[in-house]
Amino acid sequence: MSILKLLSKKHVENILKLLNESGELYVQQINDEVKINKSNLSQLLQELQDNGFVSKRIDEDTAKNLPKSYFKLTEKGKKALNVYEMIEEL
Repeated sequence: MSILKLLSKKHVENILKLLNESGELYVQQINDEVKINKSNLSQLLQELQDNGFVSKRIDEDTAKNLPKSYFKLTEKGKKALNVYEMIEEL
């Protein structure tokens, strides 16, 4: 998938901005803010990870023994935010 096509997908800009503002978040925290179907969110996060815009960390040490997947913005993801800023300036 092309980078431009991925960055133009609905909710991607919101996800990247949220991670930029908040640092590392787990899937439910992202979903609480973005409010999209959880499977769609998981697919978007996977595509963003596959393209190097976010990184994923799995925390196996949780109170309920259910691992949580945490995501944070990479340097490439921070650069992608500049694309949105340039578009807004046009």
